[in-house]
Amino acid sequence: MANWERVAAQSNGLYEEQDYQQAAYRLMMEQVIYAGDRGGRVPYELVTRHLGPFRDVFDQFGMTITHNPHHGYVVTIPRHAFGARMRLEETRLALLLRRVYDDRINAVDIVEGEAFVTLEELEQLYKDVLGRQLPDRSEMRDLVRSLKRNGMAREVDAADDQPFQIAIRPAITDILGETALLQLAAYGVDAEDSGNQEEGNEAA
Repeated sequence: MANWERVAAQSNGLYEEQDYQQAAYRLMMEQVIYAGDRGGRVPYELVTRHLGPFRDVFDQFGMTITHNPHHGYVVTIPRHAFGARMRLEETRLALLLRRVYDDRINAVDIVEGEAFVTLEELEQLYKDVLGRQLPDRSEMRDLVRSLKRNGMAREVDAADDQPFQIAIRPAITDILGETALLQLAAYGVDAEDSGNQEEGNEAA
């Protein structure tokens, strides 16, 4: 286990033991730390300068740390499972945003690592890909806030008359890797089938 007191001593008084503990706690709770986010620069630098000790700590929880210096973030990925289950609507939106992000990368339509999608575009994608109606604005805001908590997306102002648009953040490619995509897709199908079965039972 990391000795944060010893690590802090290497900073010549610039940082204290609790600074490293707080950085580890933030990474554990938020899953992603972006250097450019508010309050993110210091914990990002502490983690990236001492990746060895931080990786040792997270290894005890069955998690790996990935550092993406190009886009300025660190992210933790569970080795054995995706983590806490997402609500079905969160799952749908996350999978759809990952698809959009891949499309934007292929089209070289990325700004500082982020891809942007409007509600109008999402409305069409919901119909074409999911065969569903876009959730109302209030629910969409709640869904985006949920995805923001683990570094996958954030709400930004729209340039047109739309209430907002969504910035898809680069760590979505790490969080929703191939294994996680399969798990999420399976969970989404299972959850929907379960819901339909319950409705059928109620109807019977």
